Amino acid sequence: MRALVLQELTTEQKIGQMLLARRPVNREGFEAILDLIRNRSLGGLHLSESLPDLPVPRMVERIHEVADYPLLLCENMEKGFTNAQAIPFPDQMGIGASGSEELAYEAGRITAIEAKSRGFNVVFGPIVDLAMHPRACCVGPRCFAADAETVARMASAMIRGYQDNGMIVTAKHYPGFGESEIDSHLGMVYLTCDRELLLERELRPYLEAMRTADLSGVMVGHIMVPKVDPKYPATLSPALIGLLREAGYDGLIMTDSLAMVGLTNLFGLEACHGLAMAAGNDMVMTSYRLDNRVAYEYMLKAYRAGQVSDEQVDSAARHVLAAQARTLQPASQPRVTDADHASALRVSESAPAAVLRGAASPALATDKRHLFLVQVSNDFTSPANGKRYIDRDGQDTRDMEPAVRRLFPRSDVIPLSDYPSAVEIEHACSKSMDYDSVVMVAYAWTHSYTGSSDLTRRLISLLDGLSHKLSAVVLIGNPYAARELPPTPRLIWAADGGFCREAALKVLAGQLQPVGKIPVPLTLRDAPPR
Repeated sequence: MRALVLQELTTEQKIGQMLLARRPVNREGFEAILDLIRNRSLGGLHLSESLPDLPVPRMVERIHEVADYPLLLCENMEKGFTNAQAIPFPDQMGIGASGSEELAYEAGRITAIEAKSRGFNVVFGPIVDLAMHPRACCVGPRCFAADAETVARMASAMIRGYQDNGMIVTAKHYPGFGESEIDSHLGMVYLTCDRELLLERELRPYLEAMRTADLSGVMVGHIMVPKVDPKYPATLSPALIGLLREAGYDGLIMTDSLAMVGLTNLFGLEACHGLAMAAGNDMVMTSYRLDNRVAYEYMLKAYRAGQVSDEQVDSAARHVLAAQARTLQPASQPRVTDADHASALRVSESAPAAVLRGAASPALATDKRHLFLVQVSNDFTSPANGKRYIDRDGQDTRDMEPAVRRLFPRSDVIPLSDYPSAVEIEHACSKSMDYDSVVMVAYAWTHSYTGSSDLTRRLISLLDGLSHKLSAVVLIGNPYAARELPPTPRLIWAADGGFCREAALKVLAGQLQPVGKIPVPLTLRDAPPR
C-alpha cells in the first residue's frame, strides 16, 4: 500500500477523496462503498455499526483487501476504542479532573494502539470545547474542563499520544460549543464572541495543539458566530474556516455530520454538501440517512455548477492525501500489554472528586445500614417497531448495584427511575425510615437529541424531601447537575466510562482517596427550596 499522488488523480477522484462516507445500511450500500474505493474515489469512511450479516471487523478486513491506498477509517473513541474487548477510559472530563498530562497522553496512546490493531486510523476527537455552560446538553463531561488553559494543555497531550502512534485526530467542534446550551443535533448553536475573543478563548486549544502537538485534523461544528459571519455557521463559513488557515493551520479540516437537522433544516441537505466544499472544508462528512453514492453526486454537481473551483478541489485533496500518508506510520507496539491495562486503571482511579459539606471524610461507615437509591432508565416505546425497551446507554446506574452490595454489605438497594412514578417515590420515602441514611447514586447523562443533561425535576424533589437523611450523592456524568441537589454532606463525582463508577464507590467506602478536582465552576445550593 502506498499514498496516493495528487497529480495522478482525475478531478472526479479528487472530489471523491473529499467525501467522508457513512455506515452502509445494507449489503448493496457496502458494495457501493467498495466500488468507490476501487475507483480511488473515496477519502474516508465512518464505520460505526455492523450489518445483520456483516460485522464491522469483517467490513474493515474487506476494505483493506480492496483499498490500495490508506483510506481514512474513522470512529468516535471518546471512552477508548469502541469495542467490547478494548480498554475503556473515562469521559474526557474524568481525565481533565486528574490534571495529569501524562494520563491524557496515555489515554491517547493506548486507544491509538487498539484502534490501529483493528484497522482504524482516525479518531473523531479529542473534544476541545470549553465546558462553560451549566445547561449545555451536548458536550459537558465530554470536554476536559471549563477553562481554555486546562483544555489546551490536556488536549495537546492526548493528541500527541494518538499521533505518536500513527493516528489522525480531528479536534472538535471548531470553533466551540462551550458558550451555548443548544444541541446542534436539534437546533443552531450561537456564540456571542467577536473575532478577538474567539482567538483568545475558543481557539486557544487549537492554537496550542498546532504549536506543541503538530495538530493533524480539525472537525468543524455547526456553530454560528454572527460577529464573524452573520450568514453561515462555521461548517459553511469561508470566514470562520479561513480564520483557522490564517492562524497558520495547514492540516485536515472536515465537517461534522450533515445528518444534524439543526443545520440541514436551515440550509438543505444537498446544498450543504456544496456549501461545505466552497467554504474550504477538505472533507464533507455526509448524512448517515443518505446513500453515499447520492452524496458523491451532490459534490460532483456542486463542482460542475462552478460552486467549487479547481484550486479548492486540489487544496482539499492535498490535505486529505497528506493525512492518509501520515497514517502509514505504525503504532509503537502491535497490541496493548498488562502495563497498559494498569495505566488505564490509574486514569479511572485518578478521576473521582469529593466535595464535603459538613462531613469529616468522603467515606461512609460501611457497618451502618444505608439505603442506596440507584437511578435506572425509564422504558420507552420504539418508534421503529412499537416495542418497549430500556435505554441501557441512557441514565442508568443499575450496573453499580453489585459493587454497592459488595462494599456496603449491611445496606440495601432500591432501583429508582430517572423519571420516577408516584408509587416509586412513595416507596422510597417509606423505606428510608428503616435506615441510618440515604445515598443517591445518580447519572446525569449527556447525549445528543436529549435536550438536557440535568437530573429530572422529580428526582430532585424526592431528594429535597429526603434531605434530612441524605448522607451522600454519588453523581456520575455531568458535574453541573450537582448545582440543583439539596445540601449534602458528601458529593462524590466521577466522569462516566472506564472504571470510574467502581472508583467512585470505593471513595465512598473509604478504599480510595479522591485525588481529582471537578474541572468546572460549581455553585451549590444552600438549602432546599421552601
